[in-house]
Amino acid sequence: MEERLSRPEVREGAFLILFQTLFGATPEEIEENNAEGFDMRKNEETDVIVRGVTEHDKELTEIIAKYSKTRSVARIAKVNMVILKIAVYEMKYCDRVPYAAAINEAVELAKKYSMKPDSAFINGVLSSYMGELNGKQE
Repeated sequence: MEERLSRPEVREGAFLILFQTLFGATPEEIEENNAEGFDMRKNEETDVIVRGVTEHDKELTEIIAKYSKTRSVARIAKVNMVILKIAVYEMKYCDRVPYAAAINEAVELAKKYSMKPDSAFINGVLSSYMGELNGKQE
């Protein structure tokens, strides 16, 4: 039976997997190592986010570049890029996830895994993107 996780737990699992892929591991290798190493919680929803972010990586990076007014994509810390990509993916492709929830959870992940000023940067980029999405809904 699949483990029930809260949305923050799902996002954190996706973040941990996606961040580790930056160092050359595949999601499958990470899952195998997870079974032997630490207890990272994940389920099918986690896998959906990992696949979605991976499949739409180029597009997500372009969106982040468009709304990052103070830093070029090359200067955004990898931790922050992964957090931003998860949130942008959810905002663009997950109809069940309210924009504000995706932004709030991204900020919470940044508070846990990133530097203090980065949570404000992430909030700014995602809030700007939300403005565009809200404009399209009208």
